[in-house]
Amino acid sequence: MRKVYNLPPGWPVPPAGWSPDPEWQPNPEWSTPAGWQLWVDVPDTALIGTDAVAVDVPDEQTDAARNRRRWIVAGWAAAAVLIFFVGVGIGSAGGGQDDTAVAEAEASASASAAAAFAAVDEERAQLESEQADLAEAQAALETGEAALADDRKSLDSRADEVAKKEKKLRTRESDVKAAEAEVGTRESDVAEREAAVEASEAAGLVGGDTGPADSGGTTYYENCDAARAAGAAPVYSGDPGYGSHLDRDGDGVGCE
Repeated sequence: MRKVYNLPPGWPVPPAGWSPDPEWQPNPEWSTPAGWQLWVDVPDTALIGTDAVAVDVPDEQTDAARNRRRWIVAGWAAAAVLIFFVGVGIGSAGGGQDDTAVAEAEASASASAAAAFAAVDEERAQLESEQADLAEAQAALETGEAALADDRKSLDSRADEVAKKEKKLRTRESDVKAAEAEVGTRESDVAEREAAVEASEAAGLVGGDTGPADSGGTTYYENCDAARAAGAAPVYSGDPGYGSHLDRDGDGVGCE
């Protein structure tokens, strides 16, 4: 046996999942038909077949909160149907209730069942709306993932280009360093040659040389400044005053 709440006619319909406390008492302003029992004992066998009002929910809606709401609505619908049959049974078996009380019980149970079915329809509509929102969100997610994949591809391509440019830059830096080293070597060679020429000129002056042997005369220019001051620059090989100390590159023309 199980105690079931027997809703009197005209009373507010309890919310889904309502379960009264042991100390609960109805509002004194609510009128109760004579001989009406708020709580009745229902055999367990009376529950057989009540799952016919269960809500048909799509398989993909697996959220725990939504399942709980659906089962609460379905349970309330089942309770309404049970109350209907209990009320009919009480009206048939109870000698203290007349046909009017039975009719009121049937009307109350029908109203409760209608309210429960309306709640089921509302829940189904809400679930369908949530499914549509979920499908839209899934489509937006797929679009975002595709855009992200394109961005990653573009980023990888740019990274490759940057790597290639960095490689070229390192190659150019290496070439510049090699060129700088070569310039330094040439400058060192030039400095050594200039030092040798200056040493040779100094040795000639100390030895009392009045002029180079290929000058062809007594004219002698100590340096190119002297030749330019005399208006003889440039001095060609065989000209008066020409000397190897004036022609450092050895091309036969001094003081170029």
